[in-house]
Amino acid sequence: MSKTNKNRKIMETYYKSISNGDFDKVTSLMDTNVKFHIIGESPFSGCWEGKENVYGVLVPAVVASLDQNTVVFAENWKIMCADDERVTGLMSAEGKSLNGEIMNQTYCHIFKIEDSKIIEVYEFMDTAQNEKTLNVENLNGHSGEIGPMKF
Repeated sequence: MSKTNKNRKIMETYYKSISNGDFDKVTSLMDTNVKFHIIGESPFSGCWEGKENVYGVLVPAVVASLDQNTVVFAENWKIMCADDERVTGLMSAEGKSLNGEIMNQTYCHIFKIEDSKIIEVYEFMDTAQNEKTLNVENLNGHSGEIGPMKF
């Protein structure tokens, strides 16, 4: 199998695992030192470095803001393009936040893959919607970097 096809399979597994709520599988696809670049200038934005920071601080804060009885991540997703180094995909998320706001989000991701591990993610979404639906009080840390996305 070509490297491009391997990268595509990794990202298909990533989106399917998010859809199924299998975050153990999702994190197994990440390099320990993964970098997550989140667009915008909110407290959730910036460059989150390290799997422990992303999945120990950022993701739990997002999840804690949402009504788990209504939220669905990656019900719809699509790989837009893939090559030997990167994969670009789209993913949906919808449901209610705990403050009653409706979330109907589309994410665009650009993944960099090395040695069959995701080493870098650029995530783009409707940041105004995040400000309405995500509770910053759930965030017990910060990326350490805000402002325009660096690439």
